[in-house]
Amino acid sequence: MKFVAVTSNHGDPQPYLTAEAGRTRELAGQGTLETLLLKADWSGAVMVLDAPDPSAARAALETLPLVEAGVSDYDLIEVVPPPDHLPAG
Repeated sequence: MKFVAVTSNHGDPQPYLTAEAGRTRELAGQGTLETLLLKADWSGAVMVLDAPDPSAARAALETLPLVEAGVSDYDLIEVVPPPDHLPAG
């Protein structure tokens, strides 16, 4: 299953960025984190995750240092590809 997680920072992420980068590399290496994009204003991130179910996606996100420290929270959205019959844009 695919998920999009949108994180929002509510504190100073700076002290956690090295650990956060390491953990996101681990999740990417495991195949859980497919895409990581930062919000242009650095107020959070947008991530595409591949996980067997929402609980597994949440469990992965809960291991992020920014989430563990309470600096960031997230919204998790399950996403699916569009049906084949939709017209191309």
